[in-house]
Amino acid sequence: MKVIDFRARPNIAQYAAYLRPRLRDIAKQTGGFGGYEAPDETVSEFVTELTGAGIEIAVVAARSRLAQDGSWELTNDLVAECVSAHRRHLIPFGGIDLTDISFAVAESERCVDHLGFRGLCIDPFQVGITADHERLAPIYELCEERGVAVVVTLGGMPGIHQPLKCGDPIALDEVAQSYPDLLLIGSHSGWPFTATMIAVSWRRPNVYFENSFYHFAPGAATLVQAANEMIGNKMLYASAYPFCPITETLENFQALAIAPEVMADVLYNNAHAILARIGALQTETG
Repeated sequence: MKVIDFRARPNIAQYAAYLRPRLRDIAKQTGGFGGYEAPDETVSEFVTELTGAGIEIAVVAARSRLAQDGSWELTNDLVAECVSAHRRHLIPFGGIDLTDISFAVAESERCVDHLGFRGLCIDPFQVGITADHERLAPIYELCEERGVAVVVTLGGMPGIHQPLKCGDPIALDEVAQSYPDLLLIGSHSGWPFTATMIAVSWRRPNVYFENSFYHFAPGAATLVQAANEMIGNKMLYASAYPFCPITETLENFQALAIAPEVMADVLYNNAHAILARIGALQTETG
């Protein structure tokens, strides 16, 4: 069965410098949940591990903090460079720092027009706002106009010193209504607001989500029933690597009681349709 991982990043030095401290903080706060620590690796080694696990494509998102820190190294340009030799397997999505909205809009335009990214990732919680805050309107308008997907980080967010309401996917409902042609993807957004994420993705044609390692959190099992009965066409697979191991996470997900035909949609078909719609697969044979 073919697989697209919608949230995976190579554990190169720049990603490790950002993610490794977060992982350690999470492990301390949660009694070890999410305590995996990936080895250092090159991008080529990352691709080899993906393909060895049967994963055809991974979406690789930047995590920009340039508006806050001019020396930030995990930039959109770095991600573009990292994936350039592996475009058959890696699809880059831009990371947008929301600290300064003028900077954020300019960087969004640069990612789309100069770097050729067809998806942008935003973290409203980082600036203490919900995804439906009015300050994000220029980014949503830009992406709707250009046919670019927006990935919104939501969910439990351990170790983040912001109100939990900033991770509530109910905010996507209003965004989806206001921008009906904008493709919205909730990132690890199915827990702890499980029923809400099910309802929003079910009622809004332009909302999808992946739940990454939260699929195995207490209370998340409802997503299996929902996939089988209601939203099998709206759920995506994501490992959250390097937060979790690539092969083991995929094997654990495949062991869930999701019907085979639905599993094929979640693991591959839904993501492939999204990537095709936004034009992210155009270099697939190039």
